[in-house]
Amino acid sequence: MLDLNEIEILQVALAHEERARVFYIRMAERHGGSAAGDLFVFLSREEEGHIRRLTSRYGVPEFEKKWEEKFLPYLIDLDRLAWEEGLGTQYTPGPEAVRRGLGIARKAEFHAIAFYAESGKTVDDRKTKTLLAELEEEERNHLAKIEGYLGDLPPAPFPPKGDRNAR
Repeated sequence: MLDLNEIEILQVALAHEERARVFYIRMAERHGGSAAGDLFVFLSREEEGHIRRLTSRYGVPEFEKKWEEKFLPYLIDLDRLAWEEGLGTQYTPGPEAVRRGLGIARKAEFHAIAFYAESGKTVDDRKTKTLLAELEEEERNHLAKIEGYLGDLPPAPFPPKGDRNAR
């Protein structure tokens, strides 16, 4: 069970959605008008919709989406994941860049699904439970789109010697 009250759950959700939105916009810009870029644009718009819905519940102000210090244990650090995958320090062209970006997106969506599922068990308010369940389902749909796109990519080349991310 989460050690958060209902308002804090909404604040964590808001911070997570903002982090994901910013990451997806960055990936959309990197991949331009390609199919991968279009997927990242779609995901960023979805996160914007989630932010609007979360801020309307209990009047949680949108500026709170940037509050992170108290909620860091509940958030996924997409910038750290991007750096670990080499997306923050170098430009990897082609399908490998898409694969890495979508791999991070997959982790973000898994994290959101788990958070919304656990949060739904924690809150008592029926409307908030419904909102969290709807967001969980939408994150599952995002994950399915990401998985489908990843499944359509050509097989990954053999990783370079010494690559810590080698399979």
